[in-house]
Amino acid sequence: MPGVWDLIKDVEPTEGDPVVVNPLNGEAMRKLDIGGVKIDRCEKTGAIWLDRGELGQLALLDARYKGVIKTIDRRKPDDVPRETRGPIACPRDGATMLIVRDPDDEAVEFDVCPDCGGCYFDSGELGELTEYSFIDRIRVMLGRG
Repeated sequence: MPGVWDLIKDVEPTEGDPVVVNPLNGEAMRKLDIGGVKIDRCEKTGAIWLDRGELGQLALLDARYKGVIKTIDRRKPDDVPRETRGPIACPRDGATMLIVRDPDDEAVEFDVCPDCGGCYFDSGELGELTEYSFIDRIRVMLGRG
């Protein structure tokens, strides 16, 4: 049976999908392919960046790949709380990102760019989101539920 990292492929940056720099520490994020969905992950902080549409694509993955996400996205004890760090700039276009909270579970939150639609997750946040009915929660958070 393959291990978690056997289900993940490294992806090289391209002109159309350049390197994403973590806005919290200035580190280049590693591009990964999980079940055909490309994500960007900071090796130091565990933060994850998803471009517009990738969150929905992750929602459609089978349980095996959602398990991969939960395994690689664990909350780190040294994370700076969102309320302490304040708003961050979008790593794609520099816009101030908005905080989105699940109205049914305020522990589930992440940053969304109002311009490009990308999503920034601190360590553990995407994994927490996948523990719930993924598609239903996304619809509620985006006001479509």
